[in-house]
Amino acid sequence: MSPETASEPGKYNTHRAPYQRGMMDAINDPAIEEVTFMTAARMGKTTVVENVIGYFIDYDPSPLLLILPTDKLAENWSKINLAPMIRDNECLRSKVAEARSRDSSNKILFKSFPGGHIVLGGANAPTSLSFYSMRLVAFDEVDEYPIGAGLEGDPIDLGRTRAANFLNRKFVYTSTPSVKGLSRIETLWNESDQRLYYVPCPFCNHMQVLVFGPQSQFRNHTTGWLKFDDKNLSWVYYECSNCQSKIGERYKTRMLRAGEWRKQHPEIKHHAGFHINRLYSPWTTWKEIVREFVKAEKRREKLKVWVNKTLGETWVEQESYIFDGDSLLNRRENYERIPPGVIFLTAGVDLQDNRLEIVIIGWGRGEESWLIDKTVIHGSPAYPVTWTMLDAYLATPWQHENGYEGRPGQLGGLLAVGVDTGGHHTKQAYEYVKKRMKRRVFGIKGIGGFGKTFIKQSRNKKLRTPLTLVGVDAGKQLIYDRLMIQREDDKPTPGYMHFNMKCDKEYFDQLTSEKKEIVRVRGVPTQIWKLPEGLANEMLDCHVYNLAAFTLLGVTMETLAKSFGSRMTAWDEAKKKKESSPESEYTQAAAITTPVSRKKRRTISLKKYMGGF
Repeated sequence: MSPETASEPGKYNTHRAPYQRGMMDAINDPAIEEVTFMTAARMGKTTVVENVIGYFIDYDPSPLLLILPTDKLAENWSKINLAPMIRDNECLRSKVAEARSRDSSNKILFKSFPGGHIVLGGANAPTSLSFYSMRLVAFDEVDEYPIGAGLEGDPIDLGRTRAANFLNRKFVYTSTPSVKGLSRIETLWNESDQRLYYVPCPFCNHMQVLVFGPQSQFRNHTTGWLKFDDKNLSWVYYECSNCQSKIGERYKTRMLRAGEWRKQHPEIKHHAGFHINRLYSPWTTWKEIVREFVKAEKRREKLKVWVNKTLGETWVEQESYIFDGDSLLNRRENYERIPPGVIFLTAGVDLQDNRLEIVIIGWGRGEESWLIDKTVIHGSPAYPVTWTMLDAYLATPWQHENGYEGRPGQLGGLLAVGVDTGGHHTKQAYEYVKKRMKRRVFGIKGIGGFGKTFIKQSRNKKLRTPLTLVGVDAGKQLIYDRLMIQREDDKPTPGYMHFNMKCDKEYFDQLTSEKKEIVRVRGVPTQIWKLPEGLANEMLDCHVYNLAAFTLLGVTMETLAKSFGSRMTAWDEAKKKKESSPESEYTQAAAITTPVSRKKRRTISLKKYMGGF
């Protein structure tokens, strides 16, 4: 175990994580052709893959292929995982050719050894899947694979064809799951014998599967799961499903070593499937798992990650959301100025053929947000005067409820703008953005598709303009998830979206206009957002652009909140002093917040509080 990748470097031993033994033995079983690992994160899955590769190099030399989601990840895996493993194990170091710049037998993505070789490739690069015949093909993190490898089809199908000539072929699939109905690893798991790890109760010896709660998809009993005090986590224990005894964390190691894998479908002979969650992890305590759950349970986007990465289960999307344009009208609040809690503003600008649609959002702690304003600038983006009017609107100072004036570029004012660059006026949008980059005006190009990264930096080569590729599907999902958040007793609620009386039914209809559908693309199920005919979605797009602008700032909200709180305190003190002091004294006291001249003005340093942005 190399220090670059292992928290406990040194000689590998299955006594630390006994469940790994059965997972590796299945790969060496001649009766099993396919092995699926649907696991939580940080369960030693990478270690299992490394051990499998090391075994075949040393004991059973064969041509091997490891496919990761992208070719870049394949390069990183070779440098970070494979190279140190070969370096630190004499049995491998003596067989794998030394790395030389002119030696074709040892490259980053190709390494040879007596009797075989190993090739690493990306699911996004079809050339890495096409030219080799392999005995063992390992597919890592399959739920992050693209729908197709270029134009050649599904990466898993392409990889499987590489082993068609081997009678003793092996296929290994690994991943944490994603969304139910879309998860590749879940589909493969459903085709397997579905093995679960049973451990004995230390009090009654009853064998059971450890689950987090009664909602688990892998619960094989009607009682018994993790119990905890959700107020202050003063106690956490596992309740036995048989005797209801309170099992403490100190028994975990003993339970793991006495555990065993049991098939749920023993009639399936050729495909072994393994599922395990982080309750079994020797590196994570039950209290840590509960603490992460308490932090995530009120934020759907965080809870989804927790379910996937901690429980190793698919996220079940609701078939329909409990809101629509009519129900959201009841959530409106009566505020005209910027309410307390808002630290700064962003703007999202959507381009249409004859107008610009603009939405201003205020942001507070925990990404709680307030709609501040929405407006329309009538005029084609082809005309310079339309962009001039946009400049004038974005330069507007915004009044806070306590009288403070938030100016553009300062805390309390507009800090970032996301401008749509799609449509029929891309050139004009690029030119506008290029001249205003120092004012944090970002050019945004929406990219559709399930699983796309929300933010990815790019550049328009022709105009040499920085461009931000935004995964709009991820942005829309995040907005819909936050619309589901319920506010508790007028308390600050992370992620909650506030709306003022400027929002009418048409606004909410546009915000909730798109619906998700599951379709098959090249034979693979995927998710799309569909706009029903006759409806508009400009407000939804504007919210996505605001979210992108906020993300691009890369700010630490707690730091900004503290700084802005100090500024508000100084403003209030200066305001009180004006009421009881001569005008000259007030002017002197208010100088810290009132711009006098460029030399005398004191403002919060964005470079300091935004990580050097």
